[in-house]
Amino acid sequence: MYLDHRITVKIARILDMVDMSALLLDAAGNVILPEGDQRAFTIPEELRQNPTVPFVYGAMTLIGTGEEQPVYVCLHGDSEEIKKCAVLCAELINLLLREDMSQTSREQALRMMLRGEVEGSEFESLAAEHEIPMQKSRCVLYFYFQDMEVETAIGLMTNTLEDEEDLITEVGHHSVAMLKVAEGEDGLSEVEEFAKAFESSFLTETGSTVFIGISDAREDLVSIPDAYEEARNAINVGRIYHANKHVFIYRNLLLERFLSDVSPEMGAIYNSCIFNRTTARLFNDEMVHTIETFFDNSLNLSETARKLYIHRNTLVYRLEKVQHAIGLDLRNFDDAVTFKMMMLLGKGGGNRRFRL
Repeated sequence: MYLDHRITVKIARILDMVDMSALLLDAAGNVILPEGDQRAFTIPEELRQNPTVPFVYGAMTLIGTGEEQPVYVCLHGDSEEIKKCAVLCAELINLLLREDMSQTSREQALRMMLRGEVEGSEFESLAAEHEIPMQKSRCVLYFYFQDMEVETAIGLMTNTLEDEEDLITEVGHHSVAMLKVAEGEDGLSEVEEFAKAFESSFLTETGSTVFIGISDAREDLVSIPDAYEEARNAINVGRIYHANKHVFIYRNLLLERFLSDVSPEMGAIYNSCIFNRTTARLFNDEMVHTIETFFDNSLNLSETARKLYIHRNTLVYRLEKVQHAIGLDLRNFDDAVTFKMMMLLGKGGGNRRFRL
């Protein structure tokens, strides 16, 4: 269960009144409150079976807020007074959550649908209640605002909605999801243009970075949880292999998604066949930038030289140095593919800790 900022503020007030270093955990054991705490705990199976009964675990008392999709209160200590306090906190938080769920807004309904927290008849009834059409071609865009709280970001995004059926909702303390209409043959291309324009204007206006993941289009609203995961994964994978980019399209990351499934250890072994102590001086920042630009321009010598502001013969000389050192002629498609895969495998171990 995702708790938006409005609810976490209310729950934080309850926990602040408990002088026992109180924590709020999600179903996976990750700390929700206090914000910024990156710890994760193991939820004992006994507690999962009976979440509303206080459970003492490692000098801590844990209790869930309800039987279905509970969050967990964690208090330090195991006395009877602390157990009673834990029960009281859990009941108060449960009342807040029930009240919030009974007054589901359109944004909350969209968030629950995107995250797969409703299904079947409940999914359809929420869509009907909030007048969200079940059948329409749409993409999910996931926005991760690295240096900005979500409330501010949503305020800035409100004016970007181009169609009255485009919807946005908070999905994290720094994240927003958008359900955007993408109809016709050019629908996905138009969504990409929108994302790139937004990223550029956002940087200009705020000086902050936003990462945007774009899913494949879906015709049926029921399938948007899959599209939501695609948009998130586009950022997770794209940031590993394309450090200088900020807009990532899921369908364009097929090779990168494949390589991300290779273990870091195996990737390092193959990467070292090309990038090692012997070739370290050759593959300096300038040479790597030259090669990446060459790849970005589809192995076109003239266009690459123009982009790099160098003579075409200078570019040829650099590529011939690579061929002499490692035996791969990057002007040859097969050799270029081999080199790129080995280069990407080296990036695969660098940024895997970042996951949305």
